[in-house]
Amino acid sequence: MEDFIAGLVSDLDSGKVSRRQFCETVALAAAVYAAGNAAADAAPAQGFKPIAINHISYACPDYRKARDFYSSVLGMTPVANADDGRQTRLMFGPPPGQGGSFLIPRNGATTTRAKAVIDHICYTVPNWDEAAVRAALKAKGLEAPTGRDGSLHVYDPFDYDVQIANGAQENTLRR
Repeated sequence: MEDFIAGLVSDLDSGKVSRRQFCETVALAAAVYAAGNAAADAAPAQGFKPIAINHISYACPDYRKARDFYSSVLGMTPVANADDGRQTRLMFGPPPGQGGSFLIPRNGATTTRAKAVIDHICYTVPNWDEAAVRAALKAKGLEAPTGRDGSLHVYDPFDYDVQIANGAQENTLRR
């Protein structure tokens, strides 16, 4: 606990976390500490409940092409000092620690035993304006998005299906 608090103080001093984030984190840590080790280590009775996607790992032939596509088309922000010449991190959504996510394009294949594949990722766009979204995609050279009103599909440089959607509409559709 002492090392955790020291790291948190360091993050506060360097500006990585705000005073509010610092106070909230200390309060949560104190509550967990007070509950004892058994409570802190216990898994929820009905499984864990994720609150967001932390990151998506994306193996491809040329991470730079993927980086340029996702930062240009979807406005993902490259993380400073995270590009090592083989991979990088692109931030999107809320700030880190507040539900934000990363796309990690990396060179090469990932060894896996998976028998299934994720066939597309859907990114929510706030303040959806169909005409503006279509115009922005066209301006990036993506002339023929497929899909329906409120939900468009384009292909990235490696023919991966990328869905861009109106979150309010997409989340109310029956599955």
